[in-house]
Amino acid sequence: MRWFLCLLVLAPFAYGDDLLPDERRSIARDPIYGQALYSLHAGEYDKALGFNYQLRKQGRKGYGKILDIHEATAQLGLGMSQHAQKQYKRLLSDSRVSFLPAPARAQAWFYMAKHFYNKGLWASALTAMRKVNSAHMAADLKDEYHFLATTLELFKGKPEKADKHILAINPDSKWAVYAYMNLAVSYTERDVHISKVEAVFNKALLLTSNTEKPEALADKINLMAGKFFYATGRGRSAIKHLKNVSLDGAYTPKALLTYGWALTEQWQYHDALQPWYMLKTNHSALNQDVQETLIAIPHLLEKLNAKVMALGAFDYATEQFDDIYRQLGESANRLNTGKFIEPLMKQQVPDRWGAFETVDLSLPNHPDQVYLKDVMSQGYFQGELKSLRDLHVMRAQLKFDMADLNAFEQMTKIRRDEYNIIKKEAQVSKHRAHLSNLKSRYKKLLTRIDIAFKNPDGSGLASEPEKDQLATFKDVSKQIGQLSKRSSLVESSYRDRLRRVEGVLKWTLSERYNERKKQVSQNLALLENKIRQANQQYKAAQFAYQVAPKTFKGFKNKIKTLNRTYQKQLTKLDRVYDKQREKVGSIVKVDIKKRQQRVMDYQLQARLAAARLFDETSNKQRIVTGEVRQ
Repeated sequence: MRWFLCLLVLAPFAYGDDLLPDERRSIARDPIYGQALYSLHAGEYDKALGFNYQLRKQGRKGYGKILDIHEATAQLGLGMSQHAQKQYKRLLSDSRVSFLPAPARAQAWFYMAKHFYNKGLWASALTAMRKVNSAHMAADLKDEYHFLATTLELFKGKPEKADKHILAINPDSKWAVYAYMNLAVSYTERDVHISKVEAVFNKALLLTSNTEKPEALADKINLMAGKFFYATGRGRSAIKHLKNVSLDGAYTPKALLTYGWALTEQWQYHDALQPWYMLKTNHSALNQDVQETLIAIPHLLEKLNAKVMALGAFDYATEQFDDIYRQLGESANRLNTGKFIEPLMKQQVPDRWGAFETVDLSLPNHPDQVYLKDVMSQGYFQGELKSLRDLHVMRAQLKFDMADLNAFEQMTKIRRDEYNIIKKEAQVSKHRAHLSNLKSRYKKLLTRIDIAFKNPDGSGLASEPEKDQLATFKDVSKQIGQLSKRSSLVESSYRDRLRRVEGVLKWTLSERYNERKKQVSQNLALLENKIRQANQQYKAAQFAYQVAPKTFKGFKNKIKTLNRTYQKQLTKLDRVYDKQREKVGSIVKVDIKKRQQRVMDYQLQARLAAARLFDETSNKQRIVTGEVRQ
């Protein structure tokens, strides 16, 4: 229980199923609280807020501050950062919260600061970060804490405090690399001496081996250093770093472009052509670095006094800029017709949304992915796109609920029709009559069986000749008795003979009795099973007849009310979705317009330069011709 709030604030950075520990302070047998807690665990933050509101309406006795914590967590999950911030600050700043120990409080402040750092609310993040007591931080979080504190202190103008945090980071940790990178950026912005800046960049390069992708990170650091040294007029230092950028990475185009400019600054014009030609031939013309190269190469050829080649390069650049402008126009049309937004929305996971669910920005096989990656890398665009994704998911869920409601309405109609059919055909009465008939037959059959099997000796099953033989045996037995009285006849020998003859017949009757009784028992079991099934069918039909009205009566008005409510919500949601869609589209439209304007500027420069070169070459030709004539 004491670590509850720490784990609660940590939870949104994990997954929904690990959101909260078991809660022992809940009221026993409270289904609404159970639903609220389950929704929070499952990541269904909107449902959790709804159940939380119901609990508050019923009264908060027995929950303490648990409902406040649940509400703040759900608000974080839905991206309601400002509301959650107020809630957490009130909870964490309250020293009367006795169940929150110092380590839990420190980690709670840390995770809240991390959340606001990721959201771009750096002032709030720094305020929360300064509340963290590093002495109580867990060992696996200390380096990350010092990195975030370093970053926030640097960008808020507190380099002295940032230096203390950097020194506290373990050099073998990946966070040390990122801390030194941010320190280098801070040095470049504060005009620190160039030797210190280079030392920090070199230190960051040495520490890249501790990261998951050292090659990519080293490329990024070398590009940052190269651009900085080129901007400050130190071309040799820039060349040293830019040469170390790989030729097949994400930072290759920018590095090749800057590398060419750095060589140009050092008057190495022939060498500068090589990286620019590599950039132009190996990358798409929609890349802005390639576009700058198209206008830079002919200027460099002009400096090499290859004016005819430069004139041809300017003409080639003009044609390329026309084609690029056309492609950008086609991209704008795709954006207006939804061929950019809709594929992006369709590839999102339908059941995952909220502030902590990332947006899939892959755009596979999309014609605009070359330059859209630059737009998508912007945090502002990703935030707006995440809001659009959430609206898209909510709209899809609302439509799914409306489809379920329509299916339920159809089901009520089917149930009503079935009920009317049962009522019209009097199926319950038929089942009752069938059951009564079976019971009557069963009763009569039992009476006949009792009569037939009354005598165990089987005489009841004897045929007429066999009955005559049994009667004859009785008469013979009487005659033997009478003869034994009149004469000296040995009675025992005659009776033995009679018993043997009579025994054969009785044995036959006994076997027949046992066989018939076995058959009758089997037939009775089958009949009893039929009676049992008929009885079950009768009870089921009777129950269905009684319950069937409950499946359709009283739902008509509720369905209409819900359908009307859903329709209103969908109408409002569609308006908000269209506005947000237009907002996201406008970001891309502005970017496309800027790119088109830049292409037009390049094209104008190329045409003016081509015209100037044409005039210069023409004048030179006329001058040479005149001198020859003279």
